[in-house]
Amino acid sequence: MVDARARWAHPGGQTWRWIAVTGRLPRLLAGLLRDPAASWARLRLDLRLRRLRARSRFSSRPVTGDAAAVVNLTSYGHRIGTVFYTVESIAAGTVRPRRLILWLDDPAVLAHPPRTLDRLRARGLELLYSPDYGPHKKQFAYASTVHSPALPLVAADDDVLYPRRWLADLLTGYARYPGDVHAHRTHRIEFDDGHDIAPYARWSAGTGTQASFRTFCTGVSGILYPPALLTALATEGTGFTDRAPWADDVWVHSVMVRHGFRGRQVAALQAEYPAVPGTQRGTLYGRNVRDGGNDAQIHACFGSAELRRMLEDPGGPGRGRSAGAVSPAATGAAGARDADEPGSHVR
Repeated sequence: MVDARARWAHPGGQTWRWIAVTGRLPRLLAGLLRDPAASWARLRLDLRLRRLRARSRFSSRPVTGDAAAVVNLTSYGHRIGTVFYTVESIAAGTVRPRRLILWLDDPAVLAHPPRTLDRLRARGLELLYSPDYGPHKKQFAYASTVHSPALPLVAADDDVLYPRRWLADLLTGYARYPGDVHAHRTHRIEFDDGHDIAPYARWSAGTGTQASFRTFCTGVSGILYPPALLTALATEGTGFTDRAPWADDVWVHSVMVRHGFRGRQVAALQAEYPAVPGTQRGTLYGRNVRDGGNDAQIHACFGSAELRRMLEDPGGPGRGRSAGAVSPAATGAAGARDADEPGSHVR
């Protein structure tokens, strides 16, 4: 007899039984007729969430391993109740980091975390306090507390489901090019009239894997920072609070350019991963992208020396699509997107 826990932990073999039991068959058939690709994507996402919930409840497998990296993320508000999905997706990877850290700025949550996080802590997740640096907790909290870091830091978003090779592919790139910053999703910084940075909405979506000072790494799909950049971020301190309080990727890129670090995309096309449903209330996407907030923060971060260095280094991801565009190939390769956009701090 199959153990009930195993059955729920691996629902793929029980897909049709589950659909019939839950009464979803008529709705599924109607959806397949109307939009087959979207319907299958929603079904796959639903099944994946069920697997992650089962792991959260029943697994005792450590979330850390022997991969030479530290992975961290931060969460706040209503997302604290769903961040376990993201952590479980990272822990289900082909490799697991030596440390996995969740930074929180609410002492009450740290004292009495949800049961999902309490169970993850028993499996090796570190719940650590950070002052409220906003989205910069993903980089500065670690960089400012670890002196002479020996391992790269990988920053993840708290509202994304990452694929199994997510960390392994970042580390493969780092092994080949240890002096670069590696990201699954980048843009090419464009210029107006050859001198001024163009509005963010006109930057090109990343294509290709060439490193450049104009390769702008976006955090939603994950970024790997080499140890030397962490030292530079610590040296630069909290200047982001005045220049880019809501755009951590903008601030980090300005530090990269000042200190000689180029960005590099992991694959030829941007990687897009599904969002955790219900996490998109109160994201920074509207403030930074839709309302143009990125542009003011970009101009506050980049001086003449940084602009000159980027202009003199024209390599990097290709042209031809706006920063908000996603190629059909990239979407198909990475899995269908949820109707809610992942809440990157820059996008």
